[in-house]
Amino acid sequence: MNKLFFLFTVIICNISYAQKKTGNDLWSGSYVVTSKNDGQKADADTLIITKTADADPDKVPAKYESDLVRWTLTSAKGGDKEKQIVNRFLFDIKNKEDAYAEFGWTDLHKNGKMNCIDGGHFFICQTEPNTEVKFNKEEKIFTKTGIFGIWLHYGLVELEKIK
Repeated sequence: MNKLFFLFTVIICNISYAQKKTGNDLWSGSYVVTSKNDGQKADADTLIITKTADADPDKVPAKYESDLVRWTLTSAKGGDKEKQIVNRFLFDIKNKEDAYAEFGWTDLHKNGKMNCIDGGHFFICQTEPNTEVKFNKEEKIFTKTGIFGIWLHYGLVELEKIK
């Protein structure tokens, strides 16, 4: 009985570790960007997203203290001079913060079917490939790859992870 309990405990610990290890970084990689407006590659650019150090809780507004995980986003074309720090959409029900609500995606996020990062003047979301995504019942887009974004002054883009 003790051996069985020990084996069960080891298996549960390994599963838990694997979930934490893989579940924290949905974003790191390189992405080709295609405009959804005209189907052309967006300025023939590739975006590179890399996990970076968590934000310092003493240097962020109080409402962001519940999620300090951060990534950097750079353009292969623009290099480090256009580096952006991005964070996950704020989702802290206890403090009534839900960035997904604006688009009608709260239930999708709660069910693990929508995750987004925010860069201030743009955001990028991941959902299931070959999905029609609705924006507040009025607008919708089809995403073949399951990764799409919206840039202020540029519009809707689809991203394809290449590595």
